[in-house]
Amino acid sequence: MMKLFLQRNYTSLSHTHYHSAASQIIQLCRAGSVSDAILLLSSINSTPHQQNAVSKPIIYATVVHACTKSLHFTVGLQLHCHLIKSGLETDRFVGNSLLALYFKLGSDFNETRKFFDGLRYKDVVSWSSIISGYIRVGRPRNAIELYLEMLGFDIEPNAFTLSAVIKACSEVGDFKLAKCLHGVVVRCGFESNEVIVAALIDMYGRSSGPSECRQLFDEMLEPDAVCCTSVISALTRCDLYPQALGMFYLMCRKHGFFPDWFTFGSALTALGNLERLKQGKEVHAQVVTGGFHGNVFVDSSLVDMYAKFGMVEESQRVFDRMERKNSVSWCALLGGYCRKGEFQVVIELFRNIEKDLYSFGTVLRACAGLAAEKLGKEVHCQYLKRGSWRDVVVESALVDLYAKCGCVDFAYGIFLKMPVKNLITWNSMIGGFAQNGRGREAVRIFDQMIQERVKPDYISFIEVLFACSHSGLVDQGRKYFISMYNDYGLKPGSEHYSCMVDLLGRAGKIEEAEDLIVKSEFRNNPSLWAALLGACATTTNPTVAERIAKKMIELKPDYHLSYVLLANVYRAVGRWKDSHKIWNQMQKRGVKKLPGKSWIDNSSLNPLLSVNSPDTPTEMYEWTFFACGGQINTSIEQNSYLAPQLQRGDKEIPFSSRKKLLKCEEKIPAALC
Repeated sequence: MMKLFLQRNYTSLSHTHYHSAASQIIQLCRAGSVSDAILLLSSINSTPHQQNAVSKPIIYATVVHACTKSLHFTVGLQLHCHLIKSGLETDRFVGNSLLALYFKLGSDFNETRKFFDGLRYKDVVSWSSIISGYIRVGRPRNAIELYLEMLGFDIEPNAFTLSAVIKACSEVGDFKLAKCLHGVVVRCGFESNEVIVAALIDMYGRSSGPSECRQLFDEMLEPDAVCCTSVISALTRCDLYPQALGMFYLMCRKHGFFPDWFTFGSALTALGNLERLKQGKEVHAQVVTGGFHGNVFVDSSLVDMYAKFGMVEESQRVFDRMERKNSVSWCALLGGYCRKGEFQVVIELFRNIEKDLYSFGTVLRACAGLAAEKLGKEVHCQYLKRGSWRDVVVESALVDLYAKCGCVDFAYGIFLKMPVKNLITWNSMIGGFAQNGRGREAVRIFDQMIQERVKPDYISFIEVLFACSHSGLVDQGRKYFISMYNDYGLKPGSEHYSCMVDLLGRAGKIEEAEDLIVKSEFRNNPSLWAALLGACATTTNPTVAERIAKKMIELKPDYHLSYVLLANVYRAVGRWKDSHKIWNQMQKRGVKKLPGKSWIDNSSLNPLLSVNSPDTPTEMYEWTFFACGGQINTSIEQNSYLAPQLQRGDKEIPFSSRKKLLKCEEKIPAALC
C-alpha cells in the first residue's frame, strides 16, 4: 500500500521540479508533519536522477531539526544511520542538527559528548549546544570549562553562547567571571539582546545586586516578558518583595504582558512574604482564569503563600486539589504547619512523603520545636543513610535541634564537622550555647564568626546579647549593643533592648536599664518594662518596682504580667499583704493569668500540659504529679530549707497563706523528670 501511495503521489516528479519537492519537505517540517516529510524525502531518493538534488545537507538538517522539535527521537536515530551511509554526517549543518537531537532528547548525555567529540567541524553553534547541554543536565562547571576550551580554538562566542555561560556562572556562584562576561557582552554589542539581558538580570539577582538588575531593565528599549520575569525573580530572591510586586504590576499594566507560570510563582512568593491576603487572592483568581491551575510550580507557590498567611487549612485545600505533587509542594505544606507550630502534623506528614533535603530540614525544625530528641535522632539516622548527602540547611537544623534538646556538646560536634557553614549555622550554635547557660562559649563563637568575616544579622545580636545577659557579661553586652549599629548598620529592635534591659537588671543596674528604655523609641513597649520589672524581683527597693509596674499597667491594663511581677516583688521584700492586694485587684479587673504549658516526652507520646486546665491530658497524670511534687516539698522541708520569702513578711498574713501564695503549678511537670 505504501509503495502504491508513493508511486501515485511522488514518482511523477521530474528533475526540473526538485526545488518544489525540497520546498514541500521544508514546509512539512515547519508544519510539524515529520512523517509526511520523510515519506516525500524517501520517494524522491528512490529516483536516481534526483538523489543529488534532494540530498542537500540543508534538507536533512531541517528534517532532523523537525524530529527534535516533535520529540521523534527514534526517527532521528534512523535518519542518523542514513546520513552515515550517505556520508553527509560530516556536514556542519547536519552535524549541529544531530547534536541538538542528542542533547535535547537523548537519555545519556555521555553519548551526546561522544558525538560532539567526533564532529569534524565544530563551529560556535556546536559549542553553544554542548555548553547548554551541560547546563541542562546540571553540570554548569563543565559548561564553563568547555567555554574556555572554545576560546582556545579562537572561536568567537555568539549571544546564545554568552547567555548560557552567564547562566552557568550564576549557578556555580562564580560572579566574578560572570561580571567579566558582562564586559564581553558590551564589547560584542549584545547588550540589547533580550536573552542575554535576562541572563544578566538573573546573575545580578543571585549576587545580591538588585540595583544592577533594575538598571539593566531600565536601559532596555523594548523589554519583553522574559526580562520582566527575570527582574521579578531576582528581586524576590533578594527578599525585596515590595519591589518585586511593583514590578509584577508594572509588567501587567504598563507593558501589557500576561504573566507566565514562572512569573505567577515569583509574585505569589512575594505576596506570601508580605502577608497581603487580599492581593494574594486576586492573583490566585488570575491564576485560575489564566489556566495555570494544575501547574505544579504555581500550585506549590499557592500552598506556600496561604501557609505564610497563617491559613494552613486553605493551603491544605489547594494541596489536596493538586493532581501532581512533588517535593516542593509537600515541603511547602510542611513548612506551613511548622510555621504555625503544629509540629506533630509535620512529623506525621513526613512519614508519608518522599524524603529530600528540604523535607529533612523542615521536619528537624519541627523536632526542635517539640524538643523531641528521640524522634530527631531517628530523622538524623535517616539523613545519614543517604550517605552522599551534605547540606548546610539540614545540618544547621541538626545543630539547632540538639541545642534545644540540651545536647549542646553533640550540637557543637556537628558544627565543627560541617564543611560549609552559613549564618543560620552560626546563629544556631550561638543560641544553643546561650540557652544552655554557657554564655561565654556563645560569645566565643560569635567572635569567631566575626573573625571568619561572616556578617552578623538581627538574630545574631539577639543570641549574643541573651548570652551576655545570662552570664553577667555587662561590659561585653554594652560593646555588642553599640557595635550593632556603629559597625554593621543594624538598627536595634525591641528584642535587643529587652536583652539589654535584662542584662542590666540582672546586674542590679535598674536605673541604667530604666534610662535605656526611656531614651529608646520603644519606651511604650510593655515587654521592656516587664523585663525590667522581672529584674526588680531581686531588689530590695519596692519604690522602683512600683513605679515600673504602674507604668506597665498604664500602657497595658489587661497585661497579666504587670500584676504578677509586681506581686512577686512585694513577696520578695516580705510585703505579703500588698502582694495579696495585687492578686485581688487583678481578679476584680478580670485580668486572667495565662497558664503555663509544658511538653512531656513520654514513650513517644507528647501530651501538652496546661496548668489548671481540666481539658488537658494532665488528668491522667494528676495524682502522680502531685504525689511526686509533695515528696519534693517534704524533702525540702525535712532538710530545713525555708524560702527567704517565708521567713520574713507581714504578721497579718498567716504562714499557710504565704505558702499558698508561693504555690506554682507550672512546676508540676518537673515531677516526671
